[in-house]
Amino acid sequence: MSTLSPDLMSVAALHAKLGIGNAEAKFLSRHVRYRYRAAQIPKRRGGNRTLLAPDDRLKFHQRELLDLLTPLYRSKPAVHGFVADRSPITNANAHQGRPYLLNLDLSNYFGAITRNRVKGVLIAVGIPTAVAESICDLTVVDNQLPQGAPTSPLLANMVTFRLDKDLTAFAKTHRLRYTRYADDITFSSYVRPTVLFVDAEPFPGRIDISDIAPALSGLITGNNFSLNPDKARYCAQKTRKQVTGLVVNEFTNVRRDFVRNVRSSLYRMETLGLNAAELEYQAKYGSKSQISSVVRGRLEWIAQVRGRSFDPYRVLAARFNLLYPDSPLRIDPTNEEILDRAIFVVEYGKGKKMSQGSAFFLDGVGLVTAHHVLAKMPSGWATLYRAASPTIKYQARMSSKACSHRDLAILEHNVPTHEQAFLKQAAGVDRIKATVTVVGYPDFGPGDNLIQKQGRIVGRNIKSAVRYVEVDMQVGDGLSGAPIINDRYEVVAVGHKGGPQESKQLGIDIVEISGL
Repeated sequence: MSTLSPDLMSVAALHAKLGIGNAEAKFLSRHVRYRYRAAQIPKRRGGNRTLLAPDDRLKFHQRELLDLLTPLYRSKPAVHGFVADRSPITNANAHQGRPYLLNLDLSNYFGAITRNRVKGVLIAVGIPTAVAESICDLTVVDNQLPQGAPTSPLLANMVTFRLDKDLTAFAKTHRLRYTRYADDITFSSYVRPTVLFVDAEPFPGRIDISDIAPALSGLITGNNFSLNPDKARYCAQKTRKQVTGLVVNEFTNVRRDFVRNVRSSLYRMETLGLNAAELEYQAKYGSKSQISSVVRGRLEWIAQVRGRSFDPYRVLAARFNLLYPDSPLRIDPTNEEILDRAIFVVEYGKGKKMSQGSAFFLDGVGLVTAHHVLAKMPSGWATLYRAASPTIKYQARMSSKACSHRDLAILEHNVPTHEQAFLKQAAGVDRIKATVTVVGYPDFGPGDNLIQKQGRIVGRNIKSAVRYVEVDMQVGDGLSGAPIINDRYEVVAVGHKGGPQESKQLGIDIVEISGL
């Protein structure tokens, strides 16, 4: 844990930091309930959720307090809710492609976290008892954490720290993967997770929480939480698997009905007119929200999950932009367009002594190729160009970020920023037999186009501490340094060695790029 701020060492220092006088402190300790207002928010699956929102002054105090408390919490890798740089998407990514999945839900998560539990965890991290009591006056109401207060998510994670530790250890022992997003708990596995259940593996679908093995349910109840009996669901092979609302059967994706709902909303806006569609929406859902904000938010969510070049997003966003031309959504090039702009021929020498390969721009890294493509080049610069415009030439050479052992190199170049387009590194590990494509310029000559050779991953191995991906399509001359991409157009590997004379067609696993 981090060293305590001096502002947390005494009640006087805390109140001075937050700007709370004696009279206000006394009022908060006795009547803080009057500083909240209740609001009913519809749940996605029916019913309402009660939010207790603090008034502006109390919210200001809580935000100041949040800055003091945040350094005291160091999240477990399994925690994705209310943690910087993590989200429902990263939570879902952790389970993509795993055939067995168990979703559980903690019942009344925030309501189960009482004042004593908050005070206890604050004292455990070194905060004096009197200061912990004062913090509880500011953050707890009706003996529970209020949903709607800025401090509640952090305090909830702090209280749940021991549960996360116990469930992480349980998952590691039984070769499972565990994550938590707020009250949503997920376990996944590549083999049948019989350890999770009392008896035999249950049928896929909703299950009774009495089916959960005591070894697992006991960890949850032992940490003073309980399972929601209506939200336990088991998924096996050939069933749709969802984690935090996202489908993870092969990769993380939005649900089809989510996209259909956006399409339906746009159709109503186009046919009824914006004002009539908004009145219809507000009457149907009992909401005061503007339909434009709702649809924009849903399109932005699709873009976050699948990217702004995802074809359904591009089509729907273009329709939205026609309705709201003054505040358009950004639409990125298609994956094919990005490939055409991201991949280059790289060559040096002339005539029979000419050597060629491929290079590509990788997001967050730069211009990447295989080290051996330029390893024998004399001093000077190699030539870069695209097949679509071979007369427009740029220059490149090996940078200091190169490794002959990994057979990877990041190149120095003079390609203008506006001429660069980037491929993304694969977010997960693609399975054996997953479809992949090597994209580049084998034996390139005038008039040739960018070549795509599709195949499958047939193996993964490690040799001399370097990770390789073996594929079943030829990675011959000119495809050295070319990206091998999955069906989401993410880079899985970099072309390394192959051709008809080779027994194996190999790429360097893209994770090796971190070594540069």
